[in-house]
Amino acid sequence: MDSRFRAAHPLYKWLFGFCLLLIICVLSIPKGNQLPNVTNRNTISLKSRIVKVPKTPQKYFVRTAQCHIPFVDPFNEDVMKIYKPQTYVGCSNESDLVTTHYDSLQQRYVLHINQEVAQHLLNSTDEEYNCFYEEISYGQEIDTYDKLKADKYFTDGYVVPKHVEGMLLECQTAEEPHIVLQRDAFVFIQYQPVEPSPKMKKPLVPRKPSVIMYGIDSLSRINLRRTMPKVHKFLQGEGWYEMQGYNKVADNSFPNLFAILSGYSPDTAKSQICDTDVSGCFEEMPMIWHYFRNASYLTAYAEDESGSNTFNYLKPGFTEKPTDYYFRPFLRALEVETEVTRLPGQYMRYCMGRRVVNRYIYDYCRQFMQRYVKERPIWGMFWTNHYSHDDPFMPSSMQNKVLTDLLDYQMDGAFEHTIMIFFADHGTRFGKLRDLKSGFLESRLPMMFIYLPPWFREEYPSYARALELNQNRLSSNFDLHNTLKHIIEIGGGGELPKSYNCPTCQSLFYPLPEDRTCAQAAIDEHWCTCEPYRSINDLEWADRVAKSVIPRMNEYFAEKNLSHLCSNLSLNYVHNTQIKTGLAISWHDDLPQLEEAVYRTKFKVQQNSADFEATVVFNNVTEKAEVKVETISRTNSYKEDSNCIEDKIAKLYCICLSDLKP
Repeated sequence: MDSRFRAAHPLYKWLFGFCLLLIICVLSIPKGNQLPNVTNRNTISLKSRIVKVPKTPQKYFVRTAQCHIPFVDPFNEDVMKIYKPQTYVGCSNESDLVTTHYDSLQQRYVLHINQEVAQHLLNSTDEEYNCFYEEISYGQEIDTYDKLKADKYFTDGYVVPKHVEGMLLECQTAEEPHIVLQRDAFVFIQYQPVEPSPKMKKPLVPRKPSVIMYGIDSLSRINLRRTMPKVHKFLQGEGWYEMQGYNKVADNSFPNLFAILSGYSPDTAKSQICDTDVSGCFEEMPMIWHYFRNASYLTAYAEDESGSNTFNYLKPGFTEKPTDYYFRPFLRALEVETEVTRLPGQYMRYCMGRRVVNRYIYDYCRQFMQRYVKERPIWGMFWTNHYSHDDPFMPSSMQNKVLTDLLDYQMDGAFEHTIMIFFADHGTRFGKLRDLKSGFLESRLPMMFIYLPPWFREEYPSYARALELNQNRLSSNFDLHNTLKHIIEIGGGGELPKSYNCPTCQSLFYPLPEDRTCAQAAIDEHWCTCEPYRSINDLEWADRVAKSVIPRMNEYFAEKNLSHLCSNLSLNYVHNTQIKTGLAISWHDDLPQLEEAVYRTKFKVQQNSADFEATVVFNNVTEKAEVKVETISRTNSYKEDSNCIEDKIAKLYCICLSDLKP
């Protein structure tokens, strides 16, 4: 070998080693966002160098010039002491013997009998059985059902006649004595083709969005986050807007839903149109479904638990069929004719036959959308009371069912055509949750989510931007009413009258004023969550305020001619009294003992340990109290205290002499 190469060999060797090391280093560089797996404790990994900016905790639902609604942590320490997530309870462990299928070619429902299930129930492959159904139909009085029709026998593949909208069915052994294999019930949205008209021959310009209102009783936005986190996460998706400043305008279901559906309060309706306690009034009222129907929408209305239905609980109900599809007659048949199950300690029905009650309501909703939403504009309201009204934590057992509903609607393509309003009437009104510091907000801030389909957001970007802005501004039921009217107008329905009770309310598709007050949204002081209150530590001062309210309540019984039925009330003790401070006063400032101020007092009376919460204007000098008795909240259950009267509002305050406990 040449001596020159021998002399240079160490240098070549070093260069070769350097290049090899460089190649290894280049190949070891992580690709994309991959980070090296560093196991040496003394080595600082690349991950540790990434500074994650913590998400600022939300402090307010609304923080505007005239309204501060504080955000409530749904899992704070106080609530976690009482929060008990519930487990879903099914109504049957058996597989379905009979199922239904909609044949889109025939546009008919088909009954299928599962032979394997039949053989299992018979415990035999040879024994014969028969299946038959009884038709449920509307009664002469629209709020009930007609006498069940004669038995109609059917076999596998039976095509349900178009006139049959509901049925009770049964399969039993052929030989006597008959043994029932399974009972079931179905309610159908039977498809009716659009009647041709000159208007319908032309394409709908502008396009009319369908509107579906999916409602759950007594569910606040705070409790939704707590009991249905999966549902809440779904509602954070694209196209959904949460009205975090939505504040109820009344105590219970009827006046809050009535405000949305009519634009009136019951009192104003009584003075301007008719008394909602009198039969026939609801037919005179300009209900929202009339406006939708006049704009060529197909309409539907469904609720569960007939005794608590919005227009029937201590109300006369309807004398005429209010919407094209009306569920109540079928509900009454299910309640009477099927086996009903209630959960321990619960008043409302939980199972009707083989199904949880709310399944009938939301399946009815899905059928309504499946049959029509791609063909024509529809409006429908589908409402459930039974699992959320009596127990604020029961929604936790239903969250998978509710989430499945929303996912099913999405899978069906309904969201491509539909503005969906996912909402409640109010929050929890009584019980342990109501007794917490956050109970005032829990009861007054119902959940309210609005979904806009992609085409609507694209065609009306200013409406979508306004809705996004309004998420954190004060809004009320009357604004929602105006929004429904606005949707009809968008579809070419012409200008419609807005909410009578709130001249300063508007559609949520326009920016709400930044400096809006509760008065401008027609929210009474007692329900308003905008301005802070601070507790009064002076017990004598606090007691004087509470004591001033009770005489007003006793005077109320006299004015209503109820003194012979309702016991006079007397103070037991005061839970808490607070003074309204206004937005300008800091928590660190001393409380001034003003001559006259607004107070919120929560107290217990001697009679049956009833708890009340009142908002009162109290004068410290004259001891004069101004309070609207019918806005006073009852914060514990009253169902065993007022059986002697039927007045829906007075029941909150009346402790019947006949129901007095020793």
